[in-house]
Amino acid sequence: MATVIQRIIISLLLLLAYTQSTAHTIYAPNDIPLLDNRFRIDPNTEQITFILNHSEGPRRVVLVRPDGSKIYYKRNPENVGWVTSRTQDIVTIDNPMAGPWQAIAKLDGNNRIKLMSKVELKTNKLPLKLYSQEYITTHASLYNENKLMTNKAYLDDAKLSVALIGGASKTLTLYQDDGKGYDALPFDGKLTARVYVDLLPGRYLLNIRTKNDVFIRNVNHDAVVFLPPVSYQVDALEAGSDQALFEFKIDADELDPLSVTINGIIKDADNNIVEQLIIHSADNVSTQNLFTTVKKLSHNMFTFSAKAFATTRKGREVELHLPDRIFELVPPIVIPEANLSEALATVTEELNIAQETPSLLSDWRVIAAAGALFLLLLVTIAFILLRRRKKNKLSEENGEASLSLDELQPTPIDLKEDKK
Repeated sequence: MATVIQRIIISLLLLLAYTQSTAHTIYAPNDIPLLDNRFRIDPNTEQITFILNHSEGPRRVVLVRPDGSKIYYKRNPENVGWVTSRTQDIVTIDNPMAGPWQAIAKLDGNNRIKLMSKVELKTNKLPLKLYSQEYITTHASLYNENKLMTNKAYLDDAKLSVALIGGASKTLTLYQDDGKGYDALPFDGKLTARVYVDLLPGRYLLNIRTKNDVFIRNVNHDAVVFLPPVSYQVDALEAGSDQALFEFKIDADELDPLSVTINGIIKDADNNIVEQLIIHSADNVSTQNLFTTVKKLSHNMFTFSAKAFATTRKGREVELHLPDRIFELVPPIVIPEANLSEALATVTEELNIAQETPSLLSDWRVIAAAGALFLLLLVTIAFILLRRRKKNKLSEENGEASLSLDELQPTPIDLKEDKK
């Protein structure tokens, strides 16, 4: 009887906490979102709590156990504590039956499950502050009674996913403990994920989850994404020059200005690598936290792709992806002076002839001379427009296929359909 009262008190406290949190959704570190009204409970689960949100109205929440038997609000066994309100049901079950469970209800809102189990997912310490376009690496492991789990039966097909949940949920990467990609050794219990934070600045919930057909475990972590602390531009040193000026700007409030290193590559219009470019801010950083370099290239169209490595003011080492830049070094447009002088002399001569001997033939000559000069100007303009059109076309093509410096990049793993 005492345990039943304790379960009801715990459920009441949970109900009070969740109904009072109207500002934003609260996730405990190991809460698991309830999706599709289904959930699998593994044999190591000591206690589980379902937090079910539904529309106002008659309460018709029913829990179906793996053996097909049902649990109701007013009819349930002694190991169940059930507290309900107009819009929420919180159900706590001690030593729940292992296997697939189902909640029969028209659920609405952020439904989740709280677990008390000997099996835990633990991750390395992650920073609260992240940067847009930053790469971060995280390690996660499963523990049973604080002992690292390496049993292949548990780890086989277990996938580690990392998602940032803000306005919408976005899965960033997916890994297995298979010794491939960034994972060091197969079935050593240590899953490694490399995450590219390709998100707009804002507040997010970093959700790390491992899942297979036997169990699911979660770790939730608050994260705030800030603007990238390094920006840059590249252009011709001057009009008609065959030298490109690379200028990088550092946010000195975020990074140590002397710690930035740029590792990039320059590719031509045919996607051939022209040169690798490595620049250190410590070599020429200015008082405005700018550092530059000049590279001599041919007159052509190029793409610059790079990463920045730096140290934050807090001492954290960061790796940033810099957006690709397409630039063009255009040769100076030179109109031969002799040709221009000859054309002007011809026009002047024909005008003089026309004034002295006005006739249909002279008028034709004047028109022809003026047309020749006009045609020369049209050819010059067409040359400029064609160069710009080629540059815009290359920009569109590069926008569809992003360049990367790493040959070894995170590769998504095709998820198998969950067994219902």
